[in-house]
Amino acid sequence: MKIAMRTYLLAFALLTAWPQDASALTIVTHFIGGTPPARWAGGGNLPDIFEAAARRWVSVYLDSFTIHLYYGWATLEEAGTHILIDQGGEPNREVAGLILFDNSGAVSFFLDPTPDLGEEYQRYTEEYQELGSGLLNVARVYSAPNGSAAGHCDLLSVAIHEIGHALGMCSANLRFLEEKAAGAIWIRGELPYAGTVVPLASNHRGVTSHIDPTRVVYGSVMSGICSDERRLPSTLDILANAQISGFRILNLNPLPNRQGESGSPEGLNRANRLATSRDAR
Repeated sequence: MKIAMRTYLLAFALLTAWPQDASALTIVTHFIGGTPPARWAGGGNLPDIFEAAARRWVSVYLDSFTIHLYYGWATLEEAGTHILIDQGGEPNREVAGLILFDNSGAVSFFLDPTPDLGEEYQRYTEEYQELGSGLLNVARVYSAPNGSAAGHCDLLSVAIHEIGHALGMCSANLRFLEEKAAGAIWIRGELPYAGTVVPLASNHRGVTSHIDPTRVVYGSVMSGICSDERRLPSTLDILANAQISGFRILNLNPLPNRQGESGSPEGLNRANRLATSRDAR
């Protein structure tokens, strides 16, 4: 995979360049460019969509913490990928990461020009399931797309999913490696729904950093993304990352639309950076 090596160096140099918000999660975004796909549906763009995805997570974690995320286009074997750059602190959390989106054309993306809304989707569904501590929300899904969204993979959903990896469910995250030992994330302590067990998917390499779609009702954002739908963070997704990363001040019921109204848009800071030097990884 070709990535911007200078992005890594820039990430470390910029980690202390912005003051931290004292009241909530802050996601500082850095667009590194890359060649977009030759074709896509919709009139949106990656920076606006990525920031809208970040706002979704900013609205649910109210702990004081700052993470820097670098993102752009690259040729991949999947719709998107996340790479942990740096982690640390107490509790241990990712503090810098790189997220790339496929530009090969293998995935036909929908780039929503109004990513804070969901007017392209005609149906919104919430699903609930008992996983050890009472019924809780496990899915928030838009479906039945029309217009440009029909027949395409929603880039906003992919961005929400990849940012979710950066906030805890990452196979390189030391806390995740500890938490996943039994093949599940156990919600403990003072978190809501303590006693809930979040089952993790497995493959030939072992336990993965995804919620198991065969044991959880369809639709959790951290189990994966399919075409013709939009997935938002469910209570289960929020709790899983909260357990891993030590987030304790949670909003488990964000509004499905116009997310900035239920969260803190000031928690998102944008810094545009273009890295043109590429190196093989």
